[in-house]
Amino acid sequence: MDRVELPARRREEREPAHDLELTCMRNLLSAAEERVYFKDKLSRFLMVSAGWIAAYAPGRPAADVIGKTDFDVFSGPHASAAFHDEQQVIDTGEPLVGRVELETYGGQADTWVSTTKMPLRDEHGRIIGTFGISRDVTAQVRAENTLAEQALQLTAQNESLRELDRLKDEFISMFSHELRTPLASILGYAEILREGGVSGPEAGHCAEVIERNAQRLLHLVGDLQVLSQIQSGQLAMDFRRADLAGLAASAVEELRPQARDKHIDLSLAVTDVPRLVVDPARIAKLIGNLLSNAVKFTPDGGRIEVRLGTEAGQAVLTVADTGVGISAADRERIFERFYRTAIARRQEIQGTGLGLTISQAIVDAHHGTITVDSEEGRGSTFTVRLPLPSAPDQP
Repeated sequence: MDRVELPARRREEREPAHDLELTCMRNLLSAAEERVYFKDKLSRFLMVSAGWIAAYAPGRPAADVIGKTDFDVFSGPHASAAFHDEQQVIDTGEPLVGRVELETYGGQADTWVSTTKMPLRDEHGRIIGTFGISRDVTAQVRAENTLAEQALQLTAQNESLRELDRLKDEFISMFSHELRTPLASILGYAEILREGGVSGPEAGHCAEVIERNAQRLLHLVGDLQVLSQIQSGQLAMDFRRADLAGLAASAVEELRPQARDKHIDLSLAVTDVPRLVVDPARIAKLIGNLLSNAVKFTPDGGRIEVRLGTEAGQAVLTVADTGVGISAADRERIFERFYRTAIARRQEIQGTGLGLTISQAIVDAHHGTITVDSEEGRGSTFTVRLPLPSAPDQP
């Protein structure tokens, strides 16, 4: 008798135990604040916790969710991604642990959650679905993003400080070099004049050298003042109607002695260009900078052509030389302040690296463009385009 009744007793004992497990599970889920769910193999909800309902379906009884899928709660893309993950867990039996993902659903703000999904097995170990738990990590993700942004900003600031430090060193080196030569000439010839023994043409030559080097220093100080105005966004402009051809001709004549000293053929070709509303002094400075660079970087016996005309509603000024040219790497940086090309440094050609920076600022202030076409060893052509007035009588 005992051998017959024992299996029946065990079955009776097992059924209340199974019911007790379900009761405990339901009570646990109804009280848990964590977002817990159980799903079948088709990703339909079997059970959800109170925390899950509060987060994703507030105000709805848990029974309303049973039998439904993520597509009834979340956005299509998120539901599709969740279904894919759950089917992967079912197919492989491998859990997905600590997956951080963005949950999107209507009526509420999107949240970041850390989700763990595991296979749901029956008493024989067969996979019959999935279960998972999600934890809201929105505050943590936002804090991490903020820290990452701050780190990027700090890195950028450090790079900026390093660049400023580099520019400071270059400026000090350049400034001391540019000051040393003219000051030495001024002091040397002043000493000659002070000691006497020179008169007539020799005295005039001493005065000429002193004046030329003083003008060079004055030019340097002027460039630094203009650079300061550019950096502060306060480049002073005095617009008035002016003859661009006349400005170009004056700039060419001013540089002709230097070109003649190097046996450079300097020519100017002008077609009809209407008078423009510009800052004459700034435009003269612009043309002078381009011509000065052309003379400095063109070897003896070379050629410089200055052309001025109109094209497509613009005044077009080009300065083309047969000089040493500019490498591709240098072309990317020649308009940067204090930047000097490799060949300028190698051949110790004097200059501050400010001329093209100032030139571009002047062109920008006139709503124009400046470009360069050059190859190393084949000369350079700088082209400036300035908008023409919309009508001949435009003030």
